[in-house]
Amino acid sequence: MAAEDASHSPVFHEWRPGDPVGQLGAGELRVFVVSLGDDSDRDVAFEPATFGDWAILDDVERARALRFVRGRDRRRFAVCRAALRRILGALLEVPPGAVEFAAGTGGKPVLAAGIDRMPERPLHFNVSHSGELALIAACRGRELGVDIEQERPVREAKRIVESYFTPAELDRFAALDDLAQELAFLRGWTRKEAILKAIGVGLAGLATGYETMFGDDPLTPAFRPAGPRFRVHGWQLWEGRPRAGYIAALAVHDPDRY
Repeated sequence: MAAEDASHSPVFHEWRPGDPVGQLGAGELRVFVVSLGDDSDRDVAFEPATFGDWAILDDVERARALRFVRGRDRRRFAVCRAALRRILGALLEVPPGAVEFAAGTGGKPVLAAGIDRMPERPLHFNVSHSGELALIAACRGRELGVDIEQERPVREAKRIVESYFTPAELDRFAALDDLAQELAFLRGWTRKEAILKAIGVGLAGLATGYETMFGDDPLTPAFRPAGPRFRVHGWQLWEGRPRAGYIAALAVHDPDRY
């Protein structure tokens, strides 16, 4: 890994309500790991009156939370959005309830105009959640996208690879045994999702235009460059395992490499 890559290596930060966030230097990458609660299959009741951060959500977020049928899903969404507001509020030095969002390219959430006091080094962020974990990625001056997946068998993995992956990726996938394919698919999926979320397009849009492959190196609790494709058409690609049973990928704009 080149020296300039190491200086801006992303880091996982376990975050809990009340934890200090600090500030970001130019190009600094930070990925906050947020626990969304218990991951059991049992439904859990959720009432707004019992959720302390309900007041800092806006009307759209409250309505979205209440549309979930299961209480557990309501809670996870509310916890994730409240964490996003608290983290961004600390980085912007505004109250969490004052953070305002707008729709960027492809509907990607971005900060509303005027809320960032350092527009010369704009604060970029992205969010992903799966199971009981959420990731909130942030960087000043560099666009990014993040994805997390809970490890699990995906019944339609082969069909998805045939539809949305490149011929080289399909050949590599077909050469793996069934057990190896389960993990390989999720690693390839998170890599593509991270790039496409950074750009603001859906999987059906440009997935085959970004050949990320699946990765052979062991996943670690810290981010490492994603091999064999660390740079993919102007994006640096990182992957790691924030907790046991989860896979994460992060795509970061690399303006010097196209």
